[in-house]
Order: sequence, then structure tokens, then C-alpha cells
Amino acid sequence: MKKLFILLCATLSLQSLWAQIVPKPQSESYNGGKFTITDKSCLVYDAAVRDVALYMLEYMPFKQILSSSKVMPGDIQLTINRLLDEEQYRLTVTDKNITIAGGGYAGVFNGVQTLLQLLPANVFSKDAKFPLTVPCCTIEDSPKFSYRGFMLDVARTWIPTDKVKRYIDLMAYLKLNKLHFHLTDDEGWRIEIKSHPELATIGGFRGGDSPVFPRYGKFYEKWGGYYTQQELKDIVAYAAQRNIEVIPEIDMPGHSKALGAIYPEILCNYTPDGSRTNGLEIRNVWCAAKESNYSLIEDIIREVSEIFTSDYIHIGGDEVNMSQWRKCPDCQRLKAEKGLQNEKQIEDYFIARTTEILTKYGKKPAVWNEAIEGGTLPTTTRVHGWASIKKCLEATSKGYPTIIMPGHYFYFDMKQSASETGHNWAAIFDAKKVLSFNFESQGFTAAHLKSVAGIEASFFSEIYVAQNPEKSDYLDYMLFPRLTALSEVAWSHSRRSWEEFYSALKSAHYSRMDAMEVTYRLETPTVNYSNGAITASTTDGSTIYYIDLTSGKQSRYTKPITTTKPYNYEFYSRRGTGISKRTGSKEYYARLKPAVTVSSSIPCSSKTPMTNAAKYNNSIVRTTRAAKAGDWIEYRFAAPLHCREIEAMTGHIHLRRCCMMKGYIEVSYDGSNFVKVADFDVAGATIKPTEAIRALRIVATTTSDAEDQIVIQSLKIK
Repeated sequence: MKKLFILLCATLSLQSLWAQIVPKPQSESYNGGKFTITDKSCLVYDAAVRDVALYMLEYMPFKQILSSSKVMPGDIQLTINRLLDEEQYRLTVTDKNITIAGGGYAGVFNGVQTLLQLLPANVFSKDAKFPLTVPCCTIEDSPKFSYRGFMLDVARTWIPTDKVKRYIDLMAYLKLNKLHFHLTDDEGWRIEIKSHPELATIGGFRGGDSPVFPRYGKFYEKWGGYYTQQELKDIVAYAAQRNIEVIPEIDMPGHSKALGAIYPEILCNYTPDGSRTNGLEIRNVWCAAKESNYSLIEDIIREVSEIFTSDYIHIGGDEVNMSQWRKCPDCQRLKAEKGLQNEKQIEDYFIARTTEILTKYGKKPAVWNEAIEGGTLPTTTRVHGWASIKKCLEATSKGYPTIIMPGHYFYFDMKQSASETGHNWAAIFDAKKVLSFNFESQGFTAAHLKSVAGIEASFFSEIYVAQNPEKSDYLDYMLFPRLTALSEVAWSHSRRSWEEFYSALKSAHYSRMDAMEVTYRLETPTVNYSNGAITASTTDGSTIYYIDLTSGKQSRYTKPITTTKPYNYEFYSRRGTGISKRTGSKEYYARLKPAVTVSSSIPCSSKTPMTNAAKYNNSIVRTTRAAKAGDWIEYRFAAPLHCREIEAMTGHIHLRRCCMMKGYIEVSYDGSNFVKVADFDVAGATIKPTEAIRALRIVATTTSDAEDQIVIQSLKIK
């Protein structure tokens, strides 16, 4: 019986130990007892891992670190063991010492991350004090994939150096080792090129007096920034100490609107048709036929190669608007001269020329999955499969080393629930779906898996710019705990079930996120309304608050709320630095769907008829031209409409694009006469009618932002 008791205690201790470590390690054993780190403990390290030792000093206040010294009782040792693989580690804790052995620098660093997770959570706030106790254990671990990445888009939304470093720290905590740095796009150029300084000094800003047209949230305010080469070198060095490789992306030949605004000579040369865009036509594709363009590309790549130590430079290749090449006489002449079959092969030609330049400077190309559709790129090109599982399978079946990152699992700019902010074009999903990703169930065979180079999450930042990017709250909320789940998928050979993973979040991970001041997402409270009272509950022990929408007052929820108007209350929860989305009773979110007829002064596309805007199912209408001042969209109700609120917006549902940028809302109470009730904030407005209305109009006062269409939505009525 005594042996059984001891075994049971050991099993429970192991379970507790196992739950603390994210991502889940490959093997661990609990040996009984503990080791105490005191102010007399020394950190002893091999010369090759000195930077790991310096990293540990940020979290643990060792008074002395020693290189290649004799290890004494009470010391912690960091050492290289060449019998282990590069990223493999063995963490051994006895009552006398801690030893972290790794096959290389990466392995030792990974072992340190595991050790830190065995310590109290306040270690991650960098204010821990000795003594610190660690359970005696042995943990042997190695990653499933050598590429465990996160792509951060700083082109659409500028993120300063200190915040980039913060996310590098958070990646290191999760044993992610590749930062895919999306530095250029239509909306911004974020990297200093000394031979062409205007790329950053002008292209790093949009709106105001910048030639880069405003988009995504800040609109007419001049806003942005860029990294100097020294700042980027600092980021690269900072990441390297944390076992993270920074892979720059210069997105070409499409997604180059910002660059084209500065150097219009890089674009195709043809007469624009401004009939759909009110005289404006903004092109965003490099001309593939201009020899001077490849000289500019070489200037850029030469300097990028000097900044970044990665073997790879990502050169884009996605979403190229090939209609610009079809209109371009120079590109069509190139096509004929080179015997190219189609515009896809024009892209192949462009990428091949760019790859030659990369090779000259000792770099290899990485591209998005569309870039291999021309069929001529060599299989040495690394492919990032974002569009779908099908595209990932196609790339791996052709033998391309492929990074698996389909949007409906790993794009963390997607909404986490239907009522939250974010994109929705790929899917709506939370951390539970991320953790569920399984290669076999997605159709990957052993042959496919041979070409899987790794896994990557991404955050494209079109929406972030509208969420106060000067603060980290929104980005934190979108990433955590989804990025934690991604790390488990990329690292663990045998991952946890959702129930086990969620338990680890609540028991250990959340408290460390608190210490690192991460605004992570909590599960949404459950809210019910019955028998005249609202009740709310959570599954994670968080504190629930409610907001009285009539007064704006916020209070802690302690007991059911008696009311006949449940729609006047919203609920959310907090735990440490974590927060849930706001929610209400079903009655609050119930939307009215009155019969309505929608018309517009702007012709609509036959593929998206005007009746779509009357369906209340997120269907949209696309017009055949941009808006002009005086254009209108009218919603006429079959019967007088009584409601609390109407949101009337133009543009895509998930993103303010294809909008009437400026205008106003007017309503009719009698069906004939209209009165103005609200000016646009951006792209639309929300009104609160005080009496029944018969019709509503959205009226443009300025043109759209050089788009060739307006997107018309259904109204959102409560």
C-alpha cells in the first residue's frame, strides 16, 4: 500500500510538472525531491552558449556566471552534447545540480525555456528573487519540425522596433524559431534602402501629403514608420540570441503599390481607364519587361542581404494582378520573345530573374504558393502554402519544401467568433481549432510529409491599424492563446487533447502571460436570460463584469440581474491581464430582418445582384464603378420600422475596403421626404432612430479611395 501511495504521488507530481510546460515535451520523469537555486548558485556555461547564459540573466539574478568552470553543488550548467541533435535537449534536475545539455546552441536555449517554465510565474516578469525551487526531474525533448514560424505583417500596420522585440520574446517562450518579417506591401515600405532612401522615408508613410494612398483605418491621417538598417540588424541579433531566425519578405511583383507611388517608372506602361475609378487608377505590379527594374531589385536585395543573416529572402509572388501585364505592350512583347505561354510564365520569368540576383548574394528564394503555378520554378524554391490545404498538398506533391500555413487554421487575423473583430474570408476559429490540425486527416501522405519543411502562423495587419496599434492589446488578443496552440502543433510529437491543453492554459500558461503583460483572450462567458433574470458564468475562474448600456456603468457580476430589458446589458470577464470578448443574452444580439428593397445610383455587378443586400446573411453587392459625390444607396422598408439601432456601412464586412469614404446617412419617416441624421465616421455610420422610419439612404460626398467598386452590405438592425 505504501509503494502504491508513493507511486500515486509521483504520478500526480508528474502530471503537474507536465501541465506546466508549453509546448508539451517528448518525455519527462519525476524523480522526487527538489533543487533550490540560491544567491550562491553559479551559472556555468560552455563558451559556445555564452549568449544563452546572458539571456538567463534577464530572468534570474545570478551573482556569478562562469565559462568552462568546474561545476559545484548548487550550480546550474549549460553544456553542449554533440550526441544530441542541434535542437534536442536534456534537462536534468537533481537535489545537487541542474544540467541543461543540448546538441547545439538551439538545444541549450530550448532547455532553458523549459527550465524557466518550471519556476514560479513571476520569473517571466523579470523580478524573481532567490531562492527558487525546481522539482527533481529529467526531461528529454526535441521538436517535431525544424521550422516553427510566425509571420508578422508590419507593412500594413507599422509596429515599432521595441514591440517587434517583445513578440520575439514571446515566440522564444513558445520555442518558435522563425520570424517571417513581412516588410513591404501595397500600404507601406518599412525597410531603409540606403541607395534609394526615399523608399522608406516616403514609402514608410501613407495618407496626408504622402503619395501612398491611405487605406485601412488611419485613412487621411499621415501615419507610419520604417526601420533603419541598424535597427534591423539589432532585431536580427536580438532574435538570434533567442534562437530565432529573421526571414525578410520583400513582396514582389504584386503588392507593390507603395513602391509604385514613389517610382511609377517600375509599373507597366499603358493608358489607364479611369471610368470606373473616377480618373484614378492605382497599379501595384512590377513591369516584368523593364530591364531597369532588375537593377533596382539588385540594389534592394544587395542591401537586404547585408542586413539579414537568413539563407532565405521571401520574395512574395502572391495575388499578382496579371491584367496589368495583359494590358502592357512591353510585357506582351517579352511574352512573345521568350516563348512564354501565359502570364503565369511571365511571373516565372520575373521570379527566375530575381532568384539569379538572390543567388549572386548567397540567398535562396521563398515564395507564396501562387508563384509555382506557372510550372517552371525549380524545386529548390521554398513555398509558403497559405491559400488552402489543397495548395499545400500540390506543393509538397511536386517536391517543393513547403511551409504549412493554410489561412483557415493558421491566419490569426481571422475572427475568433462571429461577433469579434477580424477577417472572416478563410474561417472563424479559436485556439481549439488550431490545436486540432492533423496532417493525416487533411490528406497528407508519407510522401507529402517528406516535403513539409515546417508550420507557420501569420498575422496580416489590415484591421490592426484601426484597433489602436499604439497599444499591443488587440494583437495580443488575436495571437494568444492561438499562438500557444500553434507551438504545440509545430513542436510536440504527441500533442495534448483540447481538454488537457486548456487545463495547462488555466493552471500555468495564463499566469505566465500575466507576468509578461499579455492581453490574452479568455473564453467568452456564458450568458442566459430566463424568468426575468440574466445569469452569467465562466469555465476558467475569471471574474465577470457587466456593462449597463444605458448609463455606460461597469460593475462586477455577483448575482443574477433582474430586468425586463436584457438587451441593455453586456458581459465580459477578466483574469489577470486576460480578457474575454463582450457578450450579451441572445435577446441582445437578436437582429431584426424587416422586408426591404435596396437600390442605388451606382450600377451593380450581375454576379452580385442588389437583392443580396436584402438577405441579412452577409451577402454583398459589388458595384461596377467607384462612388462619385452625390451617389446614393437606398434601403426602403415594406412597413414602418421600429428599432433601437441601425448600422449602415459600405465596404467589405470584415475590412473597410471598397467604401464610400465620406458621406452621410439620411432617413425618411413618411417615405418621401429625407432628413440627414448622421455624418460618416468612415464608410458609414450607426444611428438610433427615435421613431419609425420608412427608408434610409447612404449618400456619398466624396469619391472612393481609388477603388473600382463599392461594396454594399445589408443593414444591421437591432
